[in-house]
Amino acid sequence: MRKLPLSISLLFILLIAGCSQDNKEKNNINSNKVDAVSEENQQWDISPEFETSTGDKLVGQKNKVGIIEGEFKAGVIEKWLWHLWGDEQTIKSGNFKVVAINKDTGEKEKVLITDAGTANERKVWSYEELDYSPNGVRGSDSSRPSNVSFSKAGIWRLEVFIGDERFGSIVVDVK
Repeated sequence: MRKLPLSISLLFILLIAGCSQDNKEKNNINSNKVDAVSEENQQWDISPEFETSTGDKLVGQKNKVGIIEGEFKAGVIEKWLWHLWGDEQTIKSGNFKVVAINKDTGEKEKVLITDAGTANERKVWSYEELDYSPNGVRGSDSSRPSNVSFSKAGIWRLEVFIGDERFGSIVVDVK
């Protein structure tokens, strides 16, 4: 008869210890999420201006990816010329892709446009493979004209991919 209360007490202690361990694991997961968010927030600084080997000024990541700085406006189709630096194998390893991420909402959207100004105009994730031309336009190894449009104002990070590999990013303030 005395074994039953002892067994219940032991079971209760084990239950409390298990819950305590679960809470510690949840706290660790939450702190990892906070660290991940903090790291991500560091990537939201507006991209700096840099000078190319030809003396031109671009915005983005020096010796990686850049565009001419302008006033970026939501709801307007703009013409951009992307400039990329890298070896031939990397530049020609797949389609040129851009994923736009809004800082406030975290939404990902298409910003590249095909057939701008026609009945077939549409937003797409990617264009075809890039050409490789070392010391080409503004000293870049590849350049790609595009039409771009943002759905709304805000801070946007443009993740640039070549094929399936992330190549670089540019953060812009869209008015």
